[in-house]
Amino acid sequence: MNARLVLALVALILGIGLPAGAQDQMPKPDQGEWLRLIRNDRLDLILPSAMRDNNVDMWIHGARQGNPDPLAYEFGRIGGFIVFTDLGDRIERAVFGEVFGGGGALENIDVRGSMEISRALTGYDHGNVDFAVYDELREFVEARDPQTIAVNFSDWLAVADSISHTQFSKLEQILGAELASRIVSAEHLITDFRSRRLSLEVAIQAITLEAARQAAIAQLESIVPGKTKVGDLRRASVLYSATAQGKAAPQASSPAHSRNYVLQGGDFISLNYGVERIFDFGFSSFSVDSKLQAYILREGETEVPESLQRAWDFGKRAQGIMRDHVRVGMTSGEALEEIVAALEAEGYIYTPFTDDGDEDYRMVQDYLADTYSPGFYLDLHAQGNNNGELMTVGPSIAPFRRDRDDLVIRPNHIFAFEYAVHTNLPDRPGYPISINFSNPQVVGPNGVEWIQVPNYGIHIIS
Repeated sequence: MNARLVLALVALILGIGLPAGAQDQMPKPDQGEWLRLIRNDRLDLILPSAMRDNNVDMWIHGARQGNPDPLAYEFGRIGGFIVFTDLGDRIERAVFGEVFGGGGALENIDVRGSMEISRALTGYDHGNVDFAVYDELREFVEARDPQTIAVNFSDWLAVADSISHTQFSKLEQILGAELASRIVSAEHLITDFRSRRLSLEVAIQAITLEAARQAAIAQLESIVPGKTKVGDLRRASVLYSATAQGKAAPQASSPAHSRNYVLQGGDFISLNYGVERIFDFGFSSFSVDSKLQAYILREGETEVPESLQRAWDFGKRAQGIMRDHVRVGMTSGEALEEIVAALEAEGYIYTPFTDDGDEDYRMVQDYLADTYSPGFYLDLHAQGNNNGELMTVGPSIAPFRRDRDDLVIRPNHIFAFEYAVHTNLPDRPGYPISINFSNPQVVGPNGVEWIQVPNYGIHIIS
């Protein structure tokens, strides 16, 4: 989807630029219809290449009512097995069990199992079922003779591990030893299938991000120096204070670290913000990982102190350097190497974080000892309806996510453009300030496209 079209859709839904009162009169998106479009297009447009790129001939996904399915966003409510088979010219969809109706339910099913196997797989007359009723599933698989059968089990990726032990054992028994020997984990297939995005999904992500950004700015504008506490804001932290003891430095005792700390002039804060869901897809709802920075002016000040502005400018400049080195077709590992080399060539010092806060800050102190050159770390992780967590791996560019180095960045890849730049401050020796920048963006055919307004400057609070 063209970036301008996405932004226009965001503006329309949020009512940006509309006359007063017009926004309340606008119809809200029909979530069920949007989800229906997403599910059908994901199966039509994304699943074929995801299966072929992962050398999967058949994907059997097992789920049972009462045992929440992490792929409900993709498939809706199912009980039993859905089977996807690569027939060469298309991916065949088969259901042995039940697909429940409702908004966005799975559609265009090519093959449906008999009522007998559906009842057996969904628990009817348990204990009295003749096992021969399952022969039709084995015969279906035999007729297609897949060499690789992916099934939703994994020893570490929860979203790919939803089949129960008993359901998996029953599937092996139904297929028989020879066919069961072709079973592999669907973890890589599911990762690819979930992390590749449709244009409509990019639009939903952009809408969510813009709503969150506006809410965050409203929070900053509500700050009253001398009255507002850190705890009054959503996930705020004080990165520097001109007046508080310890100047809010990490690992240094400072009252500014308390949620009860009252914000005052000379405080430099970061807001790691989120938003209430506009589209509620359960745990698969599109998420926010964005940050804003603000400075509260002291009496007599008209701008951010030079040392803080310099530190922030180093961070903003790094974003422009990195943007050219995340492209469709690259692997995560290739992007990591290019970004590190590009920033080091510009005088930045690489601090390869381990995602251990205390240890990582000691690394910053060590690497930046006796220098005013900036340091940096990277965590350009997969984002979208996975909250940047291990619900989906996805291509992720970070020194502590090297297990994803071989994952290829696909068109419409949504990622958190997250990194931090560290800089020594003259009045806080030994405690460099580390400013985290993060805005989810998308990788399009022409490179990184902005779907959320990137930070253009430090917000001033007077």
